[in-house]
Amino acid sequence: MARYVVKRLLLMIPTLLGVAVLVFLLMRVLPGDIVELRFAGESSFASKAQLALERQRLGFDKPLWRQFLAWVGGIVRFDFGRSMWTGAPISHEIALRFQLSLEVAVLATAIAVLLAIPLGILAAVRQDSWVDYAVRIFSIAGLAVPSFWLGIVVILGLLVVFRWLPPIEFTPIYVNPWRNLAQLVWPALAVGYRYSAVSTRMMRSAMLEVLREDYIRTARAKGLWQRLVLSRHAVKNALLPVFTVVGLEFAFLLGGLVVTEQVFNLNGLGLLFVESIAHRDYTLIQTLVMLVAVVTVFTNFAVDLIYAWLDPRIRYA
Repeated sequence: MARYVVKRLLLMIPTLLGVAVLVFLLMRVLPGDIVELRFAGESSFASKAQLALERQRLGFDKPLWRQFLAWVGGIVRFDFGRSMWTGAPISHEIALRFQLSLEVAVLATAIAVLLAIPLGILAAVRQDSWVDYAVRIFSIAGLAVPSFWLGIVVILGLLVVFRWLPPIEFTPIYVNPWRNLAQLVWPALAVGYRYSAVSTRMMRSAMLEVLREDYIRTARAKGLWQRLVLSRHAVKNALLPVFTVVGLEFAFLLGGLVVTEQVFNLNGLGLLFVESIAHRDYTLIQTLVMLVAVVTVFTNFAVDLIYAWLDPRIRYA
């Protein structure tokens, strides 16, 4: 197992390096010049000499390979540089927004798992009963309803029924846990319900397939209790595809909730992505993409380790 862990960690290096090369080259291929955009935004005339001086200050006068090595070297040293648009350190721009987006992603994933696993098991055990149909309606509704629309309904419901709105200003959980959860639990519920629908259907399908396996019939033939058969033999094997879906969803939640963040007035990574692209902020975009790539790679790594714990038949050698 230790050998497998080391091997997977080493394989992350070429994966992340490939992502770095790809995003770096794509940013240079896209049309638009941040230098000209900056002077246009300031509504001032800029001569060619001024443009050349600004490109030199930003490092665009150097060859591409030197720009790439300087950027990767900074990432290795955890020095992400400064934003080309605001001039502030990128680590400062990302820090608070990453904390907010990470907490929403963790809460939404926890809500999705807590809803999906018991409902999927219940629907599979009570197949074709009214319970199964109710769970299927619940999951189909979650797939059909966009999370941002559900967020609008939640806000209107809180305002009309309780005459209360979530706090607008973000408060870290270590400063005031109650105020923090009062703001972030609602977007987490809206997003978590949407993604629990996918996981519920996956859990139901996997559970139905596992319940038809020979080892389940053998366990029942030995006279084991139904609850023991489900908990020890069926659930762990059915969870494998579910955790794969949950891992992919968690990585997406960090930077893919642009509309939901705007509905709940959250200044997270999704909104920062949009603003950095609009301003052609190369360094900030590259750092954000690499951040999401790192989270995705480590999430897949964690899911693979969970596989070995859930299914004893899996052996990594």
